[in-house]
Amino acid sequence: MKSRRIILIVIIIMLAAAVSFFLLRPDTSDENSAASLYVPEEPAIAVEAARAEMGMVIPSIQSSGLIRGSNEAVIISETRGVIVEVYSKIGAFINEGDPILSVDSNVAELSMYQSEQQFRSAEIDYASVKRAYDRDSASEAEMLRAKSQLAGAEAAYKDSVKRFENSTVKAPFSGFLADLESSLSQGNYINEGTRIGKVIDLSSVRVDLFLGDDEVSKIKTGDPVLIEAIGNTLDGKVSAIALSSDRATGSFRVIVEAVNPYGVEMRSGFSADVRIMSSDRTETIIVPSSAVFNVGGDDWVYVVKDDTALLRRVERGLVSGNRQEILEGLVPGETVLTTGFKSMSDGAAVIPSYVDSAGGAQ
Repeated sequence: MKSRRIILIVIIIMLAAAVSFFLLRPDTSDENSAASLYVPEEPAIAVEAARAEMGMVIPSIQSSGLIRGSNEAVIISETRGVIVEVYSKIGAFINEGDPILSVDSNVAELSMYQSEQQFRSAEIDYASVKRAYDRDSASEAEMLRAKSQLAGAEAAYKDSVKRFENSTVKAPFSGFLADLESSLSQGNYINEGTRIGKVIDLSSVRVDLFLGDDEVSKIKTGDPVLIEAIGNTLDGKVSAIALSSDRATGSFRVIVEAVNPYGVEMRSGFSADVRIMSSDRTETIIVPSSAVFNVGGDDWVYVVKDDTALLRRVERGLVSGNRQEILEGLVPGETVLTTGFKSMSDGAAVIPSYVDSAGGAQ
């Protein structure tokens, strides 16, 4: 009986302890609820960004070609005979009218003398017939025949003078004797049509370019150009633009010219890089083309504000390389992302490092 009482007392004490534990334990339900609602903050994403700036989407049209003298002439012999003397050497500067070479002119001189005598005789005959005609002592047929003979004799004389003068090959204009045929030496025989050499005027130079229709439509005659060759730079302009394309290539021939202060340093045949600055282009908002992406047929950018990426729709215009024209949606000075789009969302925190509008680091 006594043992039962002891067991009952122990049970009562254990029940009282359990009730006290549940009643007196701290309430953590609010903490557990807050923990279940806590979302860890996303780390900021390191990205590259660029500022929208004013500029031209096509600041210049670039091409290349070969330097040529503004005036180049291939010299062709207009006479035949044995070369008597060669007066100039390759690379020499010669003035207009200076002799390059001469051929034996004895035959040409004799022919000129005979033609001159025949011409003088025809003049005398014509004067005599005209006097007779004026006195009605000669017929109209005789007058016409005398006039025709005079004209023929004069033409023959002028031709003989030209042949005699052509026995000396002269420079057609001032410039450098850029080329001289190696076979042209004293004692050699040349025929009419023999190539003598080439004279080049390097006081100014030209470059022939061949541009596509999208490029040629953006330039006009008079546009400024920069011509660069062998480390030298020339300021020039567009002097001519073809009105039709080449049938074989579809390109348009464009000629640019510039005054050449470097003389023979800027040799004909040198390769040149040419930049044409279109004067018709106006400044617009420019961003790197890598900043714009298309979703659902619309163009978008991420604008950075207070280190937060905000999605914004834009309207883009022309593009050239990594320069994109923005027509609507941005103002100068705003910052746009250029990388990190795959992991980006509207409102995401970012850590931008800046590049320029052409894509280079700042």
